[in-house]
Amino acid sequence: MYFKPAQGWQTFNFSDELVELIATRLALAENSGIWEYYNFDGKSSVWCSDEISATNQLLLKFDSDRDDARVESLAIEMTNNSGQHFKQLFKLKNELKKQFDIRDE
Repeated sequence: MYFKPAQGWQTFNFSDELVELIATRLALAENSGIWEYYNFDGKSSVWCSDEISATNQLLLKFDSDRDDARVESLAIEMTNNSGQHFKQLFKLKNELKKQFDIRDE
């Protein structure tokens, strides 16, 4: 599922706050969390579950690889297996709506 703010990404001025929310809610395995993080290029960030029987992922794409880059897309893939990864993404989805008015397209 792709998500976007009500007014679209072009006018969204909270990219840093959005990244901070995601990073604090989806704690990485290296920080005693359950998520794996991948940065395949300077314009993307991927959080993946390590569950074998489910796919739960979050993808952020940015408009550049500079420090002042803005989010240009957000996608979440969730497998409803009632696992811990699914539950965290479900809660995050609700927080995105509440704090930033970000909803599925």
